[in-house]
Order: sequence, then C-alpha cells, then structure tokens
Amino acid sequence: MRFLKYAIFVVGIAALAFLAIRAGMNEVIQTLGALGWGGFVVITLLHVPVIVAMGLAWWSVGRGAASPRVFVAARLVRDSVGEVLPFSQIGGYISGLRAAHLGGTPLSVSALSLVGDLTAEFVAKLPYVLTAILCLIALLPGDRMIWPALLALVLIVAGSIVALLFRQRLFAWFANTTHRMVANLLPGTDLTGLDLNHYFAWDRFLPAAAIQLAMWFFGALEAWVTFHLMGVQVSVVEALVIDALGTTFRTLGFMVPAAAGVQEAGYALVGMAFGIAPARGIAFSLARRARDLAIGVPGLLFWQYLEAKAFRKAASV
Repeated sequence: MRFLKYAIFVVGIAALAFLAIRAGMNEVIQTLGALGWGGFVVITLLHVPVIVAMGLAWWSVGRGAASPRVFVAARLVRDSVGEVLPFSQIGGYISGLRAAHLGGTPLSVSALSLVGDLTAEFVAKLPYVLTAILCLIALLPGDRMIWPALLALVLIVAGSIVALLFRQRLFAWFANTTHRMVANLLPGTDLTGLDLNHYFAWDRFLPAAAIQLAMWFFGALEAWVTFHLMGVQVSVVEALVIDALGTTFRTLGFMVPAAAGVQEAGYALVGMAFGIAPARGIAFSLARRARDLAIGVPGLLFWQYLEAKAFRKAASV
C-alpha cells in the first residue's frame, strides 16, 4: 500500500512536469516571475487568516474540549502535512488529530469533531460550487464546458434532495461508518458513550459551515489577487469560477498525494474557458503550491516542537 502511494505521487509529479512542458515552460516561468517576491509575500500573508478561520470552524464543532488556539494549531498541522509531505489528505487528517491531542484535546473528541468539521466544509462548498456553475453558464453561454457544468449542477441538486429526504437513515449510516473508521485508523480510541449527533448540533455545525462558506468565497478573492499580481486580467467573478471548479478537480484527486498534477490540470482546463493560456493556469497553481509550502514548512516545524514538548513532559514524569 505504501509503495502504491509513493508510485501515485511519482506519477503525479511526472504528470505535473509534462503539463508544464507541454504548456510552455518559458511562459510558466515568466508568469511566476511577474508575481515576484513581493507578490508572493502578499498571497502568503493573505492566506494566513484563512487557516486561522478554518481552525475556528473546527473549534466551533468541538468547542469545550480545548481552547480555539489548539484547534487553529491543529488545523495548521493538518494542512501542512497534506500539502508538504507525500501523503494523501488522510495523512493530514491523522496528523491534525495528533496535534489536537498534544494540545490537550481527547483523541476521541478530536476524531468526531474532525468528522463534523469535514462535513461542514463539504456542505459549505456545495453553494460555492453551485454559484460558480451558475456564473459559468451566465458568462459563457454555449461554451463546451457548460454541459459538464450542467451535469454537475443536476447532480448537486439531486444529491441534496436525496440527502434531505433520507437524512435520518443517512446520518445513522454516517455515524456507524465514522465509528468504524476511527476504530481502524486510531486503534485504542475509546468511543464508548460518544454520540456523533453532539458534534452536528445546530449551534456547533452552523457556525462552522458559515465560516467555511465565507472562506470558500474568500478563496475567490485570493485567486483574483494572485492572477492580478501575475499580470493575468480576470474579473472577480471569473476568478471565483476558476477557483471553485479548479479546487473541485483537486478534491476529485484526493487520493493523489498533494493532488500533484490533478490540481494543475484543473486550473489549466478551467482557465482556458476564459482565454487564459494553459501555462498561466499552471503558473497560478504553482504559485499556490509555493504559498502552501511557505506556510506548511513552518507548520511542520511547529508540529515537531509540539512533539518534542510532549516528549520532554513525559520524560520528566
């Protein structure tokens, strides 16, 4: 299994290199050069509040177990591992649970609240993607991307209706699956007496979903700023469509470590619909990866600091 994971990662890196060469490496480099160090600092600092806000969303689901800063730190570790290390997103989730546990959150609470947080993130993404699809249809009527967008729109609406009609059965299945998953991934975690419904209470779940929704739309602003600093002229609405549909491609490639190659293909494909050269779409994706590295490397170092601190505390007992 580990060999397969690394093999997929290597294939993803190879696909990324192929896409960059195919699109025109010189143009990719020139577009990144237009961003410059100043622009890179801007897009990096612009993303820091997003991590803080998403940590607060997680805390909203699991509040009472630890302070907000614990969940913000755990979210930083979770994203850092998922972006920097050659693991799938699941590796990031496990690392985030570990960080939350090191901060004093019971492992069982961390695990169940993470499920609630991930659900809130997914639920919040639906209206964001729906908005992007409607904007795409309005901006580019008759474009060849309209049919896949319409199909996605139909699936989103149909899926939402089915989930609403069978919500009780669906949630019961979801709760059982969650308990089994936690038991398999985190052996020894005591879930006795813990109810997943507690982490889906409206006063916990709705604030988390609202924060996540705000951050999805803030991501469109981040995309617009990045394109602007690279000299690529797009409107805020066009940036929203590119960001929403591009991140959807990334989500579909969740089993590929860091979505290597998948993310680049998504941004290049969607960007082409708005007249953006594939090389510039790939440069945009690479700029985001560089931003994630700039935040992720300190995040990994912070995680190791937490581990060392816990080790010293255990050794002194």
